Amino acid sequence: TLGIVSLNYQLTDAINILGRISLDSYDQLQEERNGFGSVNIASYSRFNLTFREYNYDLIANFDKDVSENLNIKVLAGGNLRQNRQNSVFAQTNGGLVVPRLYSLANSLNPITPPIESDQRVEVGGVFAGFTLTWKNMLILDVTGRNDQSSTLPSDNNSFFYPSFSGGFVFSQLLQNVD
Repeated sequence: TLGIVSLNYQLTDAINILGRISLDSYDQLQEERNGFGSVNIASYSRFNLTFREYNYDLIANFDKDVSENLNIKVLAGGNLRQNRQNSVFAQTNGGLVVPRLYSLANSLNPITPPIESDQRVEVGGVFAGFTLTWKNMLILDVTGRNDQSSTLPSDNNSFFYPSFSGGFVFSQLLQNVD
C-alpha cells in the first residue's frame, strides 16, 4: 500500500514550498507445510511480517531567470524517514497430532517460544542543491545532503553526500543548422 498527501504552495513567481507525507506498507504471511510421508517429519511453520515506512518532506524551490542568458535554481529541504518492521516466526515441535491439520495448536509437543522481532529505524536528513544554467547550454550543478541515523553510534551517526556535475548541450550550437 502506498499513500501520499502533499501540499504545494507557490509563495512567489520564483519560490514554491512543498510539504509531503507518504506511507509505504505491506503485510506478509508465509506458511510451510510438510506432510506425512515426506522426507522430513510432518510439521507446520508460519512467519508473519508487518512493514511500515513513513516519509516526511519539506522542500523549498527557487527558480529564476536572473538575465536573458542565466537561470538559477536553488533547492533546500529536509526529510525524516521512519521504518518499523515487526515479525513473528513459530513452528510445531515433534510433528503433528492430526495428519493434514496444519496449525500451531496441532503440535505433538509444546512449541518452542516464537522468534519475535521489532525493528525501528529513523533517518533525518537535510539537503540543498544549486544549479546555474547559461544560455540553456552550459549547466553547473552542486548538491549536498547530510543524514543522521538512529542505527549508528550517537557519536558517529552523521554522514554527508556531496555531488558536483556539469553539462554541455551541444545541440544548442546547431539551432540554425538544417
